Amino acid sequence: MAVNQKTLVFVYGTLRKGSSNHFRLGKAPLRGRAWILGRLYRIDWYPGLRLDGEGVPVRGELYEIERELLRELDAFEGSEYERLKATVHAEDGETLYAWLYEYRGEVDPRTELLPADWQRFEMDGQRGSSFPWFSLATFSLLPAALVLSVFMILSGGASLNSSGWIGRLLSVALLLLPFLTGTKAQKYEERWAEGAGACAAVAFISFWLLLLVWFLPVAFEAFPN
Repeated sequence: MAVNQKTLVFVYGTLRKGSSNHFRLGKAPLRGRAWILGRLYRIDWYPGLRLDGEGVPVRGELYEIERELLRELDAFEGSEYERLKATVHAEDGETLYAWLYEYRGEVDPRTELLPADWQRFEMDGQRGSSFPWFSLATFSLLPAALVLSVFMILSGGASLNSSGWIGRLLSVALLLLPFLTGTKAQKYEERWAEGAGACAAVAFISFWLLLLVWFLPVAFEAFPN
């Protein structure tokens, strides 16, 4: 009977110890932590590795597995990934040749993880699935800022005494808040980032319109001809 030979596999995503699919490795012994040069991208709830000799160290783990398990991993990874062998650097300094799964689908450069460590990303809290604080702040601040601006205009907020100037500056500055929070929501790719981004655009346009409506006439009065 042929002996089921063992081989090394480098895992960098949900197959790592403590992650959601680690159980698929069964009782395969951990060879140690390791890294390989490349680029790591967040695809969805899982990452994808692109090998790149000029990339950054992508952190992962080396396991010694049966070849039969390797075929099971092939089925799990599916057509999105290609299994290939590459040089991997073990934490103890040893250079090893191991199997890994390289992502073959399209990637968005904006989703690259730096540092390239999926487990660290999970521990910090996945940005796309975290509570959308900035989005909610944007949805709350924009109506308040617009209502205050309209109120100031209709109430004659606008006398040019000191209190009038303070009111103007306050309402203009308040429009910057939903712009900033909406921008943050997009940066962290929150659940409602698209809507927050639209609100940020409205806030930005309103900010400049308000400046023109209130301060352009003042400029003309200051410099009549």
